[in-house]
Amino acid sequence: MLFAINAWVCGPLWTAGFIDQMGSSEGPVLALIRHILRHWGDLTWFPVWLDGMPFTHVYNPGLHATTAWFASLFSLSPERAYHIVAALLYALGPVTLYWLCWRFTGSRAHAFFTGLLYSLFSLSGALAATTRQDMGGWLHARRYQVLVHYGEGPHLAVLTLIPLAIWALDRAVRGEKRAFLPLAAMLLGACVATNWTGSIGLTLAVAAYLLSQLGSMRPARWLVALGIAAVAYLLICPWVPPSAVAQFPANAQNSAGTAFGARHLLWPAGWIALMAAAHLLLQKIQASRGFRFFVFYFLTTAFIVLPSDWANLTVIPQPRRVHLEMEMALAGVVTYPLARLWERAALPLRVALGVTLALLCVIQLRNYRAYAREITRPVDIENTIEYREAKWFEHHLPGARVFVPGSVDMWMNAFSDSPQMVGCCDQGVPTVEHRIAFYTVLVRDQQGNRETEISPLWLKAYGAAAVAVSGPRSTETVKPYTTPTKFEGALPVLWRDGDDAIYQVTPGPHSLAHVIRPDQEVRRAPIHGLDVEPLRPFVAALEDPSLPRASFQWLNQHQARIETRIEPGQILSLQVSYAPGWRAEANGAPARVHADALGLTIVEPHCTGPCTVMLTYDGAAEARWTRVAQWLGVILCVVWPLALPPARKPLIPAPRTAR
Repeated sequence: MLFAINAWVCGPLWTAGFIDQMGSSEGPVLALIRHILRHWGDLTWFPVWLDGMPFTHVYNPGLHATTAWFASLFSLSPERAYHIVAALLYALGPVTLYWLCWRFTGSRAHAFFTGLLYSLFSLSGALAATTRQDMGGWLHARRYQVLVHYGEGPHLAVLTLIPLAIWALDRAVRGEKRAFLPLAAMLLGACVATNWTGSIGLTLAVAAYLLSQLGSMRPARWLVALGIAAVAYLLICPWVPPSAVAQFPANAQNSAGTAFGARHLLWPAGWIALMAAAHLLLQKIQASRGFRFFVFYFLTTAFIVLPSDWANLTVIPQPRRVHLEMEMALAGVVTYPLARLWERAALPLRVALGVTLALLCVIQLRNYRAYAREITRPVDIENTIEYREAKWFEHHLPGARVFVPGSVDMWMNAFSDSPQMVGCCDQGVPTVEHRIAFYTVLVRDQQGNRETEISPLWLKAYGAAAVAVSGPRSTETVKPYTTPTKFEGALPVLWRDGDDAIYQVTPGPHSLAHVIRPDQEVRRAPIHGLDVEPLRPFVAALEDPSLPRASFQWLNQHQARIETRIEPGQILSLQVSYAPGWRAEANGAPARVHADALGLTIVEPHCTGPCTVMLTYDGAAEARWTRVAQWLGVILCVVWPLALPPARKPLIPAPRTAR
């Protein structure tokens, strides 16, 4: 029943192609699905966004790879496959929550009421004014809004997996069937391999689960939980390597403009005090383990979300994004007394409660379905500015890197392979200098009359051949430029349509490889966008006709060939983001590769005259040992259960079935 209710609510999504939500993050999702479909077997380097980056640093690939497989299996377009998978995940979310509630509390009534509340009422809208205003009313479908309006399919996928992961973890820790050990590891790993925000929600759920076991779980079982978490990461580490994990916190802070300091240490102290008080109270009233889990999960998530909404206090970057986890937990808390009342009520009271509940559900079903239809309208994609600009670049500047604004940036590579200076996503920004560059191009920030000089310097340094601008009357949804006219009269106009324009930054032919002298390499990182003195010699070298030209050609998704002439004392600057794992050979001999102060790649080819440089990305040692680690995880999934004695009575008593 829960599946049918939610499948009906998201009915428009099952058959949707492109929908009129061009401001959502769905564009990057479709771009990655499209890329995976076109490059199965060579998902090594991703040259399309942020001057290129390792594919493992772009985005946790779980949902994208799954959807690409589904699209390939049924010969579907990326947008059709994604919307079917998204609708399925949406409909399954309350079902997995039902399963967890039932297994934790033994009460089908509690499980059903929790799944129903989670399906048809958004409790986060009742608690948080910001969320309520964004929804347009607390009776609207927040979970569907997050999925469709904001394009948070990967986050929703993890929300659907979290109840299953906690259920399997509980069964494994309690010492039930051996199969729960690898199952729990695979489900935990699947969450982390799908979305970072959801991974934070999973971490909070695991913390809540362990807190709910205080006083009833032997110390050895805590080690089992820790071992399962370790195996889970081993299984996914080639797709979410340590370097990507290490990069995420800084990028999250930079993206949200959050700087953490000593004052944030008060939050763990407050959290510990709150959990201790909750534990003592739950012990006193002898609450069941299942109810304890939902209480701890709600308090843990609310302690992150609500201070941001009520007092603008930031605990983690973008704290409000875990409000759906809070909503899921709160549903399990508030329906617990209702379920107890239902189980103990006489038949007439049950009938009255059932009729009242049915009427409320019918009203909400109508509200949710109408809301879903309203925000899932189809769009004539070929008439959108996002599609038209993507196709213009594809036809007029094939293969050239470009800088485009807002929603065009997000949707560009859902329609074409044009490489971008920005693109998506913030979690993968290679260096702070990359972030400074695109911020400076978009934002005036006291540049005064110098912005027509400074912005082109940054564009040229990072290899943009053209820049697109959206003005106030553009249909581009974000409109990120503070001065849309900054390039007018300063750069040649290549295309214009109303308030949308494309300007030429550098004339062709365009190449990402340039011969320069060592003294022209950028060796000091600019401290802000106006600090362009380190850029000037480098940009001058790019425009110096006396220096040899160099051609740059991608051969596949991990190799490129550069053809040029090199004189003694000259080096190659590649406008490709540097990453450990780049190797180069110049005329067959190894050449040193390193990063400049902008985070771009420098090759030192020791050859004279005609020079062919082969550039290869292999992921370095990390790629090799993470594959070994993954095989170790697979072996542990097989050996660990077999090494255990046959299943006996659970080490932690299972909840009794409620009457």
